[in-house]
Amino acid sequence: MTHADDLWPTPEYYQQVEKLRRMIGQPVYVVEINSTEINAGVHFPGQPLVLLAIVDFPRPDPYRQLCPHLLVLDDGRGVNLGRVARVSRNSAFTPQAEDVLFINREFAEGVLFAPRSLSRESVAATTRAALGRMLGKGPEAALLHQKRGEEGA
Repeated sequence: MTHADDLWPTPEYYQQVEKLRRMIGQPVYVVEINSTEINAGVHFPGQPLVLLAIVDFPRPDPYRQLCPHLLVLDDGRGVNLGRVARVSRNSAFTPQAEDVLFINREFAEGVLFAPRSLSRESVAATTRAALGRMLGKGPEAALLHQKRGEEGA
């Protein structure tokens, strides 16, 4: 038997999609996730975009953060909801709770506002992994290098 927490997307996701559907044709503020290989952040354009449609996305994939729906916006783009941190009405910045139409809780709680531990070791491991990818070496090369360093200590 599965629990509601084990479902993807969650029932809350579908409730939020219904809120968004009621906003079709209206201006909304979309905060997009801006991820790179080594960090994740958000982009606050600050200008409203008209939500033209919500379209089913044919190949959702939780591992690549691709949700089952796309937002079609009046700037000519379709943005997958997995790449959206928040959609609100009336305000781009610090909207009231009732104005938040969609929030990507997994990203917000697990990445954006997650506790951070910055240490020499974590910076070194991230740097080795990024350099390894740039040089065409897999993550196992960075782990092997790290293991050799630990044996020498």
